[in-house]
Amino acid sequence: MRDLREHQSAATGTAVLMAAIALAAPLNYGFGLALAWLLPAADFGAVSVLLTVLLLATSVLAAGFPWALARRVAREEDPESAAASFRAALIGNVGLGAVLAAGFAGVQLATGAILPGAGTGLTLLVAATIVLLALGQVLIGGLQGTRRFTAVSAARIAEVVVKVAVGLGVVALVGAGIVGVAWALLIGAAAAAGTAWWMYRDRLPGLRGTVAGWREFAAAAPMAVATTGFGLIGTLDVLLLGVLGQGHGVTVAAIGSYQAAAILAKAPFLVGSTLSDVVFPFIARARGAAEAHGWVVTGLRWVPLGLVPMLLVLAVTPDSFIGRLFPADYADAAGPTRVIALGAVGLIVGDMLLKALFARHLAGAAAVRIPAAAVAEVATMALLVPGHGAMGAAAGFAVGAWVGVGVLASVYLRHHPVGALPVRRALAWSAAAGVLTGLLALASAAGPGLDLVIIAVALLVYAALAVGLGAVPAQDVARARGLLGRLTGSAAAPVPAAAPAAVPAPVLEGAPE
Repeated sequence: MRDLREHQSAATGTAVLMAAIALAAPLNYGFGLALAWLLPAADFGAVSVLLTVLLLATSVLAAGFPWALARRVAREEDPESAAASFRAALIGNVGLGAVLAAGFAGVQLATGAILPGAGTGLTLLVAATIVLLALGQVLIGGLQGTRRFTAVSAARIAEVVVKVAVGLGVVALVGAGIVGVAWALLIGAAAAAGTAWWMYRDRLPGLRGTVAGWREFAAAAPMAVATTGFGLIGTLDVLLLGVLGQGHGVTVAAIGSYQAAAILAKAPFLVGSTLSDVVFPFIARARGAAEAHGWVVTGLRWVPLGLVPMLLVLAVTPDSFIGRLFPADYADAAGPTRVIALGAVGLIVGDMLLKALFARHLAGAAAVRIPAAAVAEVATMALLVPGHGAMGAAAGFAVGAWVGVGVLASVYLRHHPVGALPVRRALAWSAAAGVLTGLLALASAAGPGLDLVIIAVALLVYAALAVGLGAVPAQDVARARGLLGRLTGSAAAPVPAAAPAAVPAPVLEGAPE
């Protein structure tokens, strides 16, 4: 338990959080897949809306106050000042959660427009879950600021394990349907908050004491606005598909099919978000723009190297997974999966840029510009959903995600010395990705049976080419070999030091460690 309260480096934090993703992601996606099999398509569509509502609430509640607290704790040496910041974040975030919960309950009970068919009991369950999410996110923000990444992972794993165990139990054994799923989400949120509290208890101040003043809330406000806008990009496609498609053949079952596509295509976003979470406190502690940019590159360089190949698999060969993972009723999810995967790349890059701007005290500039992405998404959906249904929603998501990248990059580039892209490394990656795409096309044409074998071979060939042609930085290759050597008990080659943090304009070379 002592290790859970230790400060950890970026490399260790990345490994720990990646291990948590490796455990939690299969459970999360297995939960979604199991619900698709256990529930009728219409009920799964309603559950999809429920999950999206809570995802949007989590995005809002994980935004301003927790990130402001993480940044303050990462930089603060005075325990009393950090305690005052924690109290301010606790009051502000739980208060915001209560407002969101009341707003949801009021609109749902008055109109029934948000969650189709939800009665009073289900509405109150969702409202209570929102408040618990608000509490848990403050505690996780404190853990992140202290670089206790193992503790952050423990809280996230607790939430997923409890949610899945309770949810599948009540749905499969009791037949509780959407109400059972809501109870599972509530208990999972409580488990995450309780675990985070236990891991942070040695730093928890008393509730009575100094509360940071309005400046703490002022710092959180633009972060909350920006993250809310960004959260809308990832959720409006599900929330508005039924509204904009009403009278045009879009049913609740069609929303469930679209959610099946989103479950697959947005999966790599979890990995990208983990990378940006790990480097956030190091960006916040950076001594200047050049050092901060080096930390951004530490996470960002793995988008093309590791995440784009995953998304290429989903964009080129979605039928290989849709047909095997979902019932036959979801066969039409393959088309939206291709488009959502393209948008997911933009969502990952945008998330990294947004958190970097937060760490660099540029949240206000991001907050002013990010609504343009949500507006572009809604406009695209309003234009395309009536005639194209789920494909129109997927196109709206992709447009919103990449408009978000554009507006955030315009702010980032004005404040950081980016330098030039290493041409040789970019060409090496392009060659490897091109070979991967060609092999995936063969897998798509091969059909069931050989397709998975070809996909596996394609990824191995890509990895070999990326390393052999020099697309992967030499120090990362050396670290991987050293880790493999330790795991196998063989002698490991010495790992070269990373580039110094103060090197001007690091791009895709070394990054600070």
